[in-house]
Amino acid sequence: MKRLISLIILITVALPHLFSQNETDALRYSQRFFGSTARSISMGGAFASLGGDFYSLGYNPAGLGVYRTSEFTFTPSFSYNSVETEYMGTRRDDNLYSFGVYNLGFVASFNRNNESGWVGTNIGIGFNRHNNFNRNRVIQGVNNNSSMADYFMYYANGLEPENLGDLEWMAYETYVIDLEEDEDRFYETPVMLGQTQREVMSQSGNAGEWTFAFAANYEHRLYLGASFGIETVDYESRRHYYEIDDQNLSDFQEFKLSQTLNTTGTGLTFKAGAVFRPVDMIRIGAAVHLPTFYNLRDRWDDKMESWFDPSGGYYPAYSEALIETAVKDYAITTPFRAIGGVSIMLFDQLGVLSLDYEYVDYTVMRLRETDGGYDFYAENDIIRETYRATGNLRAGAEIKLGPFMLRGGYAYHASPFAEDQINRNADYTSYSGGFGFREGNFMFDLAFMRTDQTENYFLYTLPYDIGLPQMEASRNNNSNNKFVATIGFKF
Repeated sequence: MKRLISLIILITVALPHLFSQNETDALRYSQRFFGSTARSISMGGAFASLGGDFYSLGYNPAGLGVYRTSEFTFTPSFSYNSVETEYMGTRRDDNLYSFGVYNLGFVASFNRNNESGWVGTNIGIGFNRHNNFNRNRVIQGVNNNSSMADYFMYYANGLEPENLGDLEWMAYETYVIDLEEDEDRFYETPVMLGQTQREVMSQSGNAGEWTFAFAANYEHRLYLGASFGIETVDYESRRHYYEIDDQNLSDFQEFKLSQTLNTTGTGLTFKAGAVFRPVDMIRIGAAVHLPTFYNLRDRWDDKMESWFDPSGGYYPAYSEALIETAVKDYAITTPFRAIGGVSIMLFDQLGVLSLDYEYVDYTVMRLRETDGGYDFYAENDIIRETYRATGNLRAGAEIKLGPFMLRGGYAYHASPFAEDQINRNADYTSYSGGFGFREGNFMFDLAFMRTDQTENYFLYTLPYDIGLPQMEASRNNNSNNKFVATIGFKF
């Protein structure tokens, strides 16, 4: 049914949002990629049984007890992130350069100048970053099987236009779907199959922790520590999805769906740990991380545009529909973590070998309401079905050559997805290396880390009873190359 409206539609209404808080948000803020200083990054983050590095405060705070002098550290970083995609036989790639601060810390050491009993206590305060969201991604391919318009029609059929959901309403207002002739509640689309589909995604932001820690040293054999953390989140996602008729199959030329999401918030957490040195060559460490209790705020807005060949005389050349900026407050509880590790000191203090294991159960992540009106029951049920408990491995080595140190590391973060999920093998693998220099009260460390992950991603999903072939996933190869330098002073 042709609607009599102006050539250009500009409608702004307050409707339920398109960016609903879901299992993807819970995972984004629950995953941790530890390693904030150059030394810790170059050794794969395997510091459960080590110490003397500010990174320990947010990983195993007992490592703070190893300090025998006060220290200040500062760690700037440079990252290069690239994403290669393959969708419907078409390959695309994009990249992003970013700068940041991974660590800023101060440790105050109080030694009692004795070798029995509690020989020293230390306190530390500062910032450690544990996640970087910065990346760009482009996906493109020709789809001969379906259109996002099929998704819109499936959920629109049976409903009057005034009762449509957000996406369907915008599709209707921009003629991406329209009521069939002589039908009140069934829809059709001018989008012909064989169209080019493209998604351009840009993500930015980070998550980190302001840490306040205390640790004590008992006869250089037992180190106990605890930390209180205020975690911060700043995330933005800008998505532009297109369907383009490159072959002039109909009057339809193109539609574009633009979605922007900004999430900010803070969380509280507590960590405790111990390091035990049964003999001089061996250290054993363990730590527990209580869940982080985040309070977050989402801001989002959405826009759909369409273009038609005006010579057809049926559709306007350009249409536009908007969802005004909306706000939602909510809470996320992240999983409990248990970390254990062992390190072996090489003879004559030539270096160290370290190995860690981390247990995380992602099925216990939870979304919670904070402003009333919604209980997140369905989303939390999906979390239980979609994710699983995992084990992460980290290994590191350091060799001392006078005032210089050579380091290497490896980290494996198992996929959090359950065995029946398409991303069950979306593991993260990291390789790292670096060197350090110590001279008097000055220290300088440099590290490089490369992290790779392959994931499957759907531009949209179709219900199984829609009668169309299921969507083909885009295969995305994500790589991050990170350079980090730490400058420190002991006093």
